[in-house]
Amino acid sequence: MSRRAIIPGLVLVLLLIAMLAGVFFGTAEATWADRIAALMRAEAAPRSLGLILWEWRMPRVIAVALVGGGLALAGVLMQTVLHNPLADPYLMGLSSGASAAAVGAILWLPPWIATTFGIPVIAFLGAVLAFAMTLALSMRRGVILSPLVVILAGVAISLMFQSLTAFFLYVGDPYATQSALGWLMGTAAGTGWPDLWAPGLAFALVLVLSLTSARNLDALLLGDERAMALGVAVGRQRIVSFCAVALLAGVAVATVGIVGFVGLIVPHMARLLVGGRHGGLIPLSAILGALVLVVVDLLCRIVLAPEEMPLGVLLAIFAAPPFIIILRRVRVAF
Repeated sequence: MSRRAIIPGLVLVLLLIAMLAGVFFGTAEATWADRIAALMRAEAAPRSLGLILWEWRMPRVIAVALVGGGLALAGVLMQTVLHNPLADPYLMGLSSGASAAAVGAILWLPPWIATTFGIPVIAFLGAVLAFAMTLALSMRRGVILSPLVVILAGVAISLMFQSLTAFFLYVGDPYATQSALGWLMGTAAGTGWPDLWAPGLAFALVLVLSLTSARNLDALLLGDERAMALGVAVGRQRIVSFCAVALLAGVAVATVGIVGFVGLIVPHMARLLVGGRHGGLIPLSAILGALVLVVVDLLCRIVLAPEEMPLGVLLAIFAAPPFIIILRRVRVAF
């Protein structure tokens, strides 16, 4: 078997092991026999442990796996369509728009609005608004001007919403500000089964769309002119990819808050393993992204137990060393 066939299988096995570890390990004291019995839903298993494993840990582990895989997939699309190895899913202002909307809702809106609609929904709408503004600034007469214009528009929209978030935090009530800061640093705590349908549907939809467009994405790596010569509708492919990224990033932010680095680093890790052809790069990036976030979420729960670290904090700590290595090799790998 070739390396490109073996590596995704090995990473998938590691992902399944990490997900099992995420379900088994936590602050609750229990024997291994009780844990296995609770996972198998045996009658002799402690009822409280079964509740912890099936209603708290398992949906949380699945959620972070879907979010990690979705962000890595979004990173692949962004880096390809923008011809920029340092692009990530939040480049178009998605995270900034989501954070401004969420913080504004927590600090300023009446409680009944947040209760009725939910902070995740409000954050998703903020991400969609930022994406729409970036896209509007990047287009003339329905045509995207260039990848550079998209990047510059995304930076401008991000700075605007970041300033708005900082203003909200500065003038807001200190007690409410603590809650907003906790959400901004990312957490999967409190995730339940009803929270999985949105990231699951978005991930499945974009994964299928990306795999069917793998040849077009490969052609985009050759440059817009060569891609058009090969019959690729570059403008349409770019808009579809941007919309797919907006969906994945918006749902990710709505599910676990702001989680950076996955969409930036994981695609390069996958390229170093299987190369740049999207037929192999897309599935490996998705699996690898899920693995990274599942492991980091597990560490967030056990490193300072019984206290829990924010996802964004621990992820940034672990992401710095591989980012430095990848940065030195990015010209070769991309």
